[in-house]
Amino acid sequence: MPKQPETPKILEQLSKSNAAKSGVRTTRQQQNARRRFAIVALLFLPLLTIGLFLAYQQRLLRIELASLSEANQLLSITLASQNSQFQQLQQNLAELPQMVPVDDSAIRQLEENLNLEIERLDVLLADLQNQQFTAPVALNLEWKIFEAEYLLGIASQKLQLEADLAAAIALLESADAALLESGNNAVFAVRQAIAAELRQLRNVQVVDRAGIYLRLDNLAVQVDAITLLNSMRENYQNRRSTAAQPAQIGTNSTGFIDSTLTFLGSVFVWRKWEDTPEAMLAPGQDIHLKQNLLLMFEQTQLALLLRDGDLYRRSITNGSDWIHKYVVVDSAVAESILAELNSLRAIDIDPALPSIDQSLTLISQLTASER
Repeated sequence: MPKQPETPKILEQLSKSNAAKSGVRTTRQQQNARRRFAIVALLFLPLLTIGLFLAYQQRLLRIELASLSEANQLLSITLASQNSQFQQLQQNLAELPQMVPVDDSAIRQLEENLNLEIERLDVLLADLQNQQFTAPVALNLEWKIFEAEYLLGIASQKLQLEADLAAAIALLESADAALLESGNNAVFAVRQAIAAELRQLRNVQVVDRAGIYLRLDNLAVQVDAITLLNSMRENYQNRRSTAAQPAQIGTNSTGFIDSTLTFLGSVFVWRKWEDTPEAMLAPGQDIHLKQNLLLMFEQTQLALLLRDGDLYRRSITNGSDWIHKYVVVDSAVAESILAELNSLRAIDIDPALPSIDQSLTLISQLTASER
């Protein structure tokens, strides 16, 4: 048999290989096209974002420009109204009446008269000053003595009416200085009397009234901390009501006596009293009793301010008696208050003050001789 030619087979294989190559080439072209599209899209996206941002900024600028335009219009309106008001004020000022001339001749004449009077008074003052410098020394001497007499009178009032030692001493020293400046030998006796009175005044112990007043205030603060006898009794009864137990009495005589004594010791509290306390007879009166003590302290302060020594000592004694009668005196607060009251009672709030009558008498005689 004759062999078939192999050409058709070869052609068929070539066509298949060409078709396969063309398919691969098409796929590569599609992939390249997609890559190019992705790159273009990535490049275009920032441009799109920038464009949108610029559009947003342009919109904001338009809004701000519109608001500025409105504000400009308002300012223009305000400026126009102010200009109109300014023009109205200028018109009102132009319409004001003209100043009317006034005849001030009378005022000028009065001013000239006043100037002449001032000049005359200046001349008179200069003459008086010259007379003062040329006057005898006795005039100044008399004035200094009268000044010392006045100062001694004020010192006597301060001492007798107000018991102000410091002021009296200062006034006496000023009076002595005035007599020294007078330069008159006749004032020696008065100055000697003033020196003796100053020595007596300086030896008087000054009463610290402010300090005593504050000490009494401190005692008033401690009143709330004291323990009244009535409070002790109530506390004891409360403890007895909560802790009471029936006493067991034994059968034999010794046990019976012991049990009886134990029972009586649990019922009664033995305490030594000098007097029967009223606080034991009036339970529930703690506030009133403490208020009475506060009133006694206030009465003592009033007596201190009035310089009433009898009332001062009597008020402190009443307060001390009240504490002994109504308060548990063996407590620390009560002992402290009683010690303070005893210390305050020993203070003389109205000491005897020396008199300055001798200097007053001598200077009155001196001024009478100078008249």
